[in-house]
Amino acid sequence: MVLVGAGGHALSVIDSIQSSREYEIVGITDSGCVVGEKVLSYEVIGNDAVLKSVFNSGVRYAFVTVGSIGNTFLREKLLNMLRDIGFNLPAIVDTSSNIASDVSVGESVFIGKNTVVNAKSTIGDMAIINTGAIIEHGCYISEFTHIAPGAVICGDVKIGAYTHVGANATVIQGLNIGDNSIIGAGSIVIHDVPSKVIAYGNPCKVVRNK
Repeated sequence: MVLVGAGGHALSVIDSIQSSREYEIVGITDSGCVVGEKVLSYEVIGNDAVLKSVFNSGVRYAFVTVGSIGNTFLREKLLNMLRDIGFNLPAIVDTSSNIASDVSVGESVFIGKNTVVNAKSTIGDMAIINTGAIIEHGCYISEFTHIAPGAVICGDVKIGAYTHVGANATVIQGLNIGDNSIIGAGSIVIHDVPSKVIAYGNPCKVVRNK
């Protein structure tokens, strides 16, 4: 597997890959790093221009290790590039996570350490369920959405695409959060939140448009 992005999110993903022993990491691409620079013992092999040659060498798996906080443009661009080259884009699920047997997990999802995803939930393509987050039963987490460390999403919540739910936020059961919104860290969400807004507080309130 080749990884795309050498920032902080890559550290978490690498550790999860190492724990599962399902894939061998052949290197990392990143335009902001020097070739040969190491990230947790894995070398940066170049910028994104080398990915086609990596694929042609026989590497068939790739994963985007660029994180996001409210702006998913780069992650989406990189995913489309990898798809066009022909890479397989599996989910990476940490071995310490607790995922119900009927959960649907999309392409290139990352589910981090000590997470819980309960029955009848769906995790859309390229979503991040970060360290210690809890996704309760019947939730729908849409594509490119990031559930930050320690966040609790109670049962039957639907969260739209490209949305960020901040660290230690809580969303009570049955709510809908729109697309491309940001819920601030530590917020307590007790009402629906529309698309394209920034909202935070206890109780969580819309502060401005995004």
